[in-house]
Amino acid sequence: MKIFLIIAGIVLALILLALFLLLYALAAGHFIPKNLRNTGKNISPLFADGRAQIGAHRAGAGIAPENTPMAFDICLNSEDFEVHELEFDLHMTKDGKLIILHDPTLDRTTDAKELFGRENIFPKDLTYDEISKLNPGEGFVTDSGETPYKGLRGADIPEGLRIPLLEEIIDKIEAKGKYLYSIDIKDSGETGRRAADALIELTKKKGIADRVIVATFNNDITRYLTEKHPDTQRSIGVFEGILFYFACAFNIKKDKNKLPFKAVQLPANQFKIIRLGTERFIRYCHNLGIAVQYWTIDDVDEIKRLSDIGADCIITDIPDKMYDLLYKDK
Repeated sequence: MKIFLIIAGIVLALILLALFLLLYALAAGHFIPKNLRNTGKNISPLFADGRAQIGAHRAGAGIAPENTPMAFDICLNSEDFEVHELEFDLHMTKDGKLIILHDPTLDRTTDAKELFGRENIFPKDLTYDEISKLNPGEGFVTDSGETPYKGLRGADIPEGLRIPLLEEIIDKIEAKGKYLYSIDIKDSGETGRRAADALIELTKKKGIADRVIVATFNNDITRYLTEKHPDTQRSIGVFEGILFYFACAFNIKKDKNKLPFKAVQLPANQFKIIRLGTERFIRYCHNLGIAVQYWTIDDVDEIKRLSDIGADCIITDIPDKMYDLLYKDK
């Protein structure tokens, strides 16, 4: 009996080890053939031609208060660097205005707690007029630890330092050229659906739908986009991303014409075990006509590596440094 238990324990340990190795191989993408190459030319503006395109995360959160007109102006007008894509986030206000803001609340970046005397201030609970009085540079800290906009109130807040309307920013961008957009719908539920409808209507009105990637972390909004706006050029959803990765890991053949998304926007190798920032993964996506964008990459060595293996866009807080690395004097 004792010998039987020992043998059973060894067999169970071997089975568990085999399962662990299998799961690790899946996570690391080891089933994807090393020699995957593009089988066709992807001509969409979402695909890079050589070097990765520069995506300014929250309009360049490392160089100016995130998602503000000031940040957009720097990215669009700088004589020292250029960007190819503006990445930013979308909320809908109480009075139905689309504003550019990342967090679910206004607490971190603005003086909302001081102005309204409470915490957890949600944009959907305020009108745009109320929101426009805030200072979105309140929490901005420079690389040297300075807080140049903290404490500004009322008329002391510069014109470019406010939470902007989406349409205003689109007009500002379009006046400068044909940039790519990555727009992340942050609201879920009914507010998120209304935001999605309004966003898609606006992109069509402005003639920029082919240069916009609509993104969201909310699975209900992903489903809504698929059902209500199937022609929208959108990024992969959270659940879709999990299933797609394992399809990639097994190199499962898919019909590119039936995929509801046109881009994957993912972290690279920040998850350690699950490694998405690999040439195998990029080639698998490219063979299906799917553009690959990585966020938020601020390490210059990682930016260079991802560009070298074929990433289409790298979304970064430091577009100026990425430009110097990949584009300046080249």
